[in-house]
Amino acid sequence: MRRQVADLVAPPVYAAVDLLVVLAPAVAVKLAADRGGMGDTKGLDVLVVSGILGGVHAVVAGARLRSEERTAVRRADMWIAAVDALVVLALAATILPLVVLWGFADEHASFADRGYPFGLLWGGVQGVAVVLAEATGRFVFWWLEPHPRSRFRVRGHLVGVRSPWRHIHPPRQPPA
Repeated sequence: MRRQVADLVAPPVYAAVDLLVVLAPAVAVKLAADRGGMGDTKGLDVLVVSGILGGVHAVVAGARLRSEERTAVRRADMWIAAVDALVVLALAATILPLVVLWGFADEHASFADRGYPFGLLWGGVQGVAVVLAEATGRFVFWWLEPHPRSRFRVRGHLVGVRSPWRHIHPPRQPPA
């Protein structure tokens, strides 16, 4: 596959996988509720919230991947960051709802009794997962990409920085 074709195909495919990763926990919860005898139209709010959040994040993640394709010095850094973000999204989107629902079951029951929508809580937890994944992808890409070395010290001098004393102390000539 040519590089131009990969550059055109990769961001939409990555965005679609990203959307599926966000939707997967909601689908699992809906299927479990249906099989457990609690299936009705009330359970669709989780799917709708996940679909909206996943769609927005898919657009953001696809745009991030396109931007990284244009600015990447090494393409491997872009793909490592993208896969890391996807792994963090998959883990956070599945583990965070489990931790929140298991750890705070009594609080959720009291909110549900008062009429608060469960989709709002689900959206907040999934929103945290999306933010964690996006922050991970951006940080890993930044961390892996080479940075300009104009401000690094080499033998006590800042490289690339002109001395204000250059007219008084001319540069040393190497010994002959």
